[in-house]
Amino acid sequence: MPAFVKLPVGMTTADGRKDVACDGATVREVIEQAIAAEPRMRARIFREDGRQYAGIFLNGRNISALQGMDTPVADGDKLNVLPPLSGG
Repeated sequence: MPAFVKLPVGMTTADGRKDVACDGATVREVIEQAIAAEPRMRARIFREDGRQYAGIFLNGRNISALQGMDTPVADGDKLNVLPPLSGG
C-alpha cells in the first residue's frame, strides 16, 4: 500500500485527482514521486534555490518536528503540503 500526498489547494493532476499515491521510504522520495506526477507542485514546495518553503505534514505532524525530509514513511501514511499564506 502506498503513501498518499494531498496536492496543495487549487491543484489537481491532469486526470483531476487531488491526491497522488506514491511509494517511497522517506518523505523526500514520496514528495519527488508526487512532483513527477504533478510538476507544478515543485514551485509550491521549494524556493528557486531548492530550499523547502512549504509546510509538509505527515499524518498531521510537521516533518520539521520529526526528521525533516528524511522522515520514514510507511504504507498508508498521508502527507499534506501547505504553502505559506500571507495577507494584510
